Amino acid sequence: MITVQIEGMAALQASLGKQASQIPFAAARALTVTAHSVHADIKRALAAGVKGGATPYTLRSFSVKAATKATLTAEVGLRTDAPSGGTPYEQAIAHLFHGGTRRFKRLEGWLKGRGLMPTSMQLAPGARAPLDQRGNPRQAAIKEMLGILSAYRRNLQTFGRVGKSKEAKAIGFFVVLPGSIAARHLALGIYRRITSGSASAIEPWFHFSAPGTYQRQYDLDAIGSRTVARVWPANFEASLAKALATAR
Repeated sequence: MITVQIEGMAALQASLGKQASQIPFAAARALTVTAHSVHADIKRALAAGVKGGATPYTLRSFSVKAATKATLTAEVGLRTDAPSGGTPYEQAIAHLFHGGTRRFKRLEGWLKGRGLMPTSMQLAPGARAPLDQRGNPRQAAIKEMLGILSAYRRNLQTFGRVGKSKEAKAIGFFVVLPGSIAARHLALGIYRRITSGSASAIEPWFHFSAPGTYQRQYDLDAIGSRTVARVWPANFEASLAKALATAR
């Protein structure tokens, strides 16, 4: 938590006389405006620090709670809710700000619930994972994979025309779990199989791995402290002037 102190409070109250009652209103407004500035600086740090730029999901992951004259506390925090059909923000990216172990994501829960992934493991992209410019799985590709795995469990092919030649090929997915005999030469994970005629090739999309420990990537206290030092004095001065001008 970052504490803001108004220097010379006693002298300020004495100089304002009866209008000193406006100070809490001014302080609450200044704290809220400052919190929004901290929020904006956090989003700028995320946008600059994520490969390919932060996703809209990541940029929406923080919220601001306004201060009141009673609390004189404004809060900027990681949201605990979730977008429709998505993973809760706090669950998905809290490790970026606190370090430690990443919590399981919605996709991992879907796979585990159907026996398609060990319950103690996490997903890691394979060498041929369909990733976008930010390093995140492409939603259309994941939808294709889940559609096949959901309907046919773990090893059925669908037919389509793919590639530049638009040649008819069979596209399928299979899962290698602990104890798999037929695929014991492969690492645990999810693979895509492409078959054309007598030729067949497999692509490692996801590996199953033990949860890793992450280092903190963003120091929220440092970001907030720099922002407060930069904008608080001007914010309080402007808020106090407005409060005094509109006092009844």
